[in-house]
Amino acid sequence: MRRLSGAGTSNEPQRCETISRSPPTATELLGLDIAGEDRFRARVNLDNLAGVTFGGQALGQALAAAGRTAPDWPASSLSGYFLRGGVIDLPIEFEVRRLHDGRRFASRFVEASQLGRPIFSMLCSFHDPDAGVSHQTVTAPDVVGPAGLANLQQLAVSQSDLLAPEVAGIFQRPFPIEVRLIDPGSLHQSTGEHRRDFWFRMPSAQDVELPRDHQALLALMSDYWLPGTIAMGHQGVRTLRSVASLNHSIWFHRPARADAWLLYTTESPWADEGRGLSRGLIFDQQKRLVATVTQEASLRWM
Repeated sequence: MRRLSGAGTSNEPQRCETISRSPPTATELLGLDIAGEDRFRARVNLDNLAGVTFGGQALGQALAAAGRTAPDWPASSLSGYFLRGGVIDLPIEFEVRRLHDGRRFASRFVEASQLGRPIFSMLCSFHDPDAGVSHQTVTAPDVVGPAGLANLQQLAVSQSDLLAPEVAGIFQRPFPIEVRLIDPGSLHQSTGEHRRDFWFRMPSAQDVELPRDHQALLALMSDYWLPGTIAMGHQGVRTLRSVASLNHSIWFHRPARADAWLLYTTESPWADEGRGLSRGLIFDQQKRLVATVTQEASLRWM
């Protein structure tokens, strides 16, 4: 879903025009039109390939909207709640509330809605960096680099006979985020572990300049494949019918470009009662910790 059509009549809501030839670019995803005082409207919707808007879109665009009202500082953290699925052909509006502007920190609350119905809410913080102590106690796993690894679409084609047809079809479709699995076999088989490591990037982000825009894109990317970690280790026991993100938190540790290869190490420490928790660490190619992510999701099994 690419661009908003012209304004609708008084009896018909504004809708998103469907253009299926390619997914939206990073620049298009960051595009927000002013819809009122501290209100913004997304120009495009990103299909999650399952019939609703991709949850990471709300994360990234809400952070971008908040940044439009905040001092020129990097984001330090965010915590969001997914309230209901987004409708693909309806534009998403973001209303920002200015909660606090201090000497070093600024806080914003953002509510995303469609036709006046909330679909997502988020609290986020921006920080003016200053001198302080520094340490990193976690280390990036010693894994093969992204060069030479097949991307997700290539794997889905080569392993199509090992995947359910609907799964193979989804993975073969183009998406703004490029993924390269460390263990290509994990696409169709379970090792019994509730973890998965992969490289990812958004190639079209090469046209994005501002560091805070790259943070918004990283927020968008961080939702990709993270909740699926909860189902790892249960493959073959039951058939997963659906996964829905419930909440998502990110702590930003250092600047990183979304078009550069980043290593996402993900794991699920717990699942029960139809819910599961996943968490991830994002490293750059110098093995520096870029961000820490946690997410709770609802899983339905057949």
